[in-house]
Amino acid sequence: MKKKKRHGLKYKLADGTTAKSVTTLIDSELGWNKRPLMNWTRRMALDGIDDEEEMREAQKIGTLTHLLIEANQKGVKDFDTGDFSRNQTEQAMIAFAGYRQWAEKTDFKPLKSEMMLVNEDWRVGGTIDCVGSIGDDLVLVDWKTAKYLYAEHKIQISAYIKMFEDAHIKARAETRIKKGLNPIYGMILRFEKQELKFHQHVVKRERVEAGIEAFDAIVKLSRLRKKV
Repeated sequence: MKKKKRHGLKYKLADGTTAKSVTTLIDSELGWNKRPLMNWTRRMALDGIDDEEEMREAQKIGTLTHLLIEANQKGVKDFDTGDFSRNQTEQAMIAFAGYRQWAEKTDFKPLKSEMMLVNEDWRVGGTIDCVGSIGDDLVLVDWKTAKYLYAEHKIQISAYIKMFEDAHIKARAETRIKKGLNPIYGMILRFEKQELKFHQHVVKRERVEAGIEAFDAIVKLSRLRKKV
């Protein structure tokens, strides 16, 4: 299985312009979780720990976890973890075991993973971790190895749902409702890295709609910033 770089992806719009990613736009325009991050950075400094190195290590573990999940969904048996350290591999394997436990418990059926999309109206791009089904429900899932869940994560997955629905007519809420099916909703899965444990956060449709509205406001704020 070919390894893909998850950071620094280029999203191209129809006119050839490079679009910002959903996460980049949220990070630049919304600072709701900045204070917890500042507090964490301060604690690292007081403990004599390099916060930037800690963040790089966490990113590596998160990247490997995503790769392991994708490989599993594609039926890859022996995934080469040689590009990662022993510590990164051990922690990612614990998180991956959490995914397998969750997938078995919910009977989750992956349909598409690592799906890149662009939205011409918002002029942004994004990569969806996974679209799958649980029973008759169509679910858009985001894998996280972060310790906490923030509102930004819910806005991110809500924006992805809007982008996915815009690109797939049959997946739109009104189409599914006419067929007697539930609209797509979001699910954020947080996996522990020290013990076999997962946390399932369902983003119900009403929260998805609020998240879409929030991201639309972020896009408008970004455009207004350029005019100020």
